[in-house]
Amino acid sequence: MPRLLQSAARGSAAAATAPAPELPPYEPPEYPMDEKNRNILKNMADSRESNDASKRKYEDHLNRATQGLRTAVGSINDVLHQRRQAVAKMAQKRREQGGQERSQEEREMEEYLVELTAEVSELTGKSEDALRKILDCRAEFQDNQEVLKQVLAEAQKQRARPEPKPKKEKRQARPNGSDDEADGDSADVDDQDEEMEDAEDIPPVTGVLEMLKAARRSKFESYRAMTPYQRYALNNDYISFKRTWHDALHPDGDAPLPDASDWFDEQGNPIMTVVNADNDDDDLVVEREIMDLKCPLSLQVYKEPFSNHRCKHTFEKSAIVEFINSNRGVAKCPVCSEELRLTDFYLDDVVLRKVKRAEQAAKQDATATSDIEADDSDSGDLVIGRSRNIKKERHPSNLASQNSMDEDED
Repeated sequence: MPRLLQSAARGSAAAATAPAPELPPYEPPEYPMDEKNRNILKNMADSRESNDASKRKYEDHLNRATQGLRTAVGSINDVLHQRRQAVAKMAQKRREQGGQERSQEEREMEEYLVELTAEVSELTGKSEDALRKILDCRAEFQDNQEVLKQVLAEAQKQRARPEPKPKKEKRQARPNGSDDEADGDSADVDDQDEEMEDAEDIPPVTGVLEMLKAARRSKFESYRAMTPYQRYALNNDYISFKRTWHDALHPDGDAPLPDASDWFDEQGNPIMTVVNADNDDDDLVVEREIMDLKCPLSLQVYKEPFSNHRCKHTFEKSAIVEFINSNRGVAKCPVCSEELRLTDFYLDDVVLRKVKRAEQAAKQDATATSDIEADDSDSGDLVIGRSRNIKKERHPSNLASQNSMDEDED
């Protein structure tokens, strides 16, 4: 190794092992924050409240992380559902053919399904845990804005304590002294006592750092005192995550999503079990799917489905935005009587997933129909919209001419 690199390495190692210098003990301030620094603190609180660049960047990071987890949990559980369907179809086909013993391919698929189920379950649990941490970070970020306001309010209330003045020594009264001099000394002593009492009434100055720690500690304790149901189950992002995960496992809507009160156990742990499907009423499920795919306002298939948590109705974004804006920002739901604002709505990924599945199923049905039509055309049946090869018949006049030519040759 070159000497320069060796000396640099020794220097970096020495710097890493060198003990940190001891800091002097903390001394609380004796005077409150001046107006200049209070204005700086106020600007910090106002910038956190406004849409400054740092706030937008952090919120965008949290939003993208939340969206990524929601998309991931939907994708991995989509794959799991597809594998389960493939294994079930293979077993059903074997039973229809009267087979009892499973083939090697079927056994391998079942073994793979067991491994995939365990892996997807683990990844789903990690995604759920990561989402709750993101929600904690978002809550802390929102609380920090309130903390800065609280610290600013406390700093503006602080007053400086008057410095106690040294007490004047009582003069010895002269034998022939006047009463005026004695009264003057007594008044000075009374004034000093009043100043001391006023100073005792003013609380000592608390440092801004101590106020910040106390305010953050209070917010943290209040947040931790909430139940998991209050912290997460009522959060829109967590609700969307649970709905996406459930929709991936039950794309046909054959099992209801458990109530939010059942998402956590008594110890606060998330319940990640899956509800078994119940196909008692398939007709109602199909009807619900059809209704969910069309906007009640535009009567068109959703492109940007907008749902809300005030009522269970979904609308196309452009249609509901125009409807609410035409009613001065507040309007009753076109389906029910619930009052809605644009801030109540969110882009519903679950409905969008259903739309994409329906479009994919329609394409598959069209492909299957085309294959059936192609098979039918080979048998000579007429199929509208498709051409088929027909053997060309000769005209009777041509047939007669051909017969006369044959006779002349004879």
